[in-house]
Amino acid sequence: MQHRLIGAALALGLGACASTPPAEPGVIADPYEGFNRQMFAFNQGVDQYAVGPAATVYETVTPEFARDRLGDFLGNLKSPVIFVNDVLQAQPERASDTFFRFTINTTVGLVGLWDAAAYFGLDGHREDFGQTLAVWGLDGGPYLVMPFLGPTNPRDLIGKGVDHAFDPLTWTEFEGQPDLDDQISMGRGILGGLNARVEFDDQITALNEQPEPYVALRRIYSSQRQAAIHNGKPVNDTQAYDDLPDFDEFEE
Repeated sequence: MQHRLIGAALALGLGACASTPPAEPGVIADPYEGFNRQMFAFNQGVDQYAVGPAATVYETVTPEFARDRLGDFLGNLKSPVIFVNDVLQAQPERASDTFFRFTINTTVGLVGLWDAAAYFGLDGHREDFGQTLAVWGLDGGPYLVMPFLGPTNPRDLIGKGVDHAFDPLTWTEFEGQPDLDDQISMGRGILGGLNARVEFDDQITALNEQPEPYVALRRIYSSQRQAAIHNGKPVNDTQAYDDLPDFDEFEE
């Protein structure tokens, strides 16, 4: 089922990239705004009545120390995908940092439960195949809001599918337990989402208090993706709303 969903996302992404002309500089292309607003309202409802309350319970029963360890562990699991994208973007220094971070955190950091590499001056960074495609010159296409996934665009939908294929855990099989890999993937996604929801609760509240949350989120997503593509360097007005959450945290 998961692979069929990814295939559909790839097909949608390729079709939209091919049919939609690039937007003017500084303009966020949103030709599907009616659909996007419906999906935004749906996601807000899911957060209000399901994810938010679940995150409150999770925060109550889980000490901050444990949440931090989980965040470090899940972050370390992303290292192979980040490393591949570093290489594909011809960033040898960043690839080297990612490799040594993964090695240090998996060993000294006890399978990633502690970000030990940070003590050696190796700070982490994020890379995904959507960013790689942007570095290669592929335009993002129109702004989209997808159910549960949230803000994205066709290029980043393609990127999600390819990153899923890059992830070694996608292909991990457990002898005698054919469903265990799916259970691990589901648990990883749920815990990662709850952890991120707790971490960014104040920022999400600030977003919802904006006069027009839909427009604010669209601007946040576009700004953050442009900054990520340029390795954290602000582009144009990307400083705006830079205190609000990195919505990539919710992709797990």
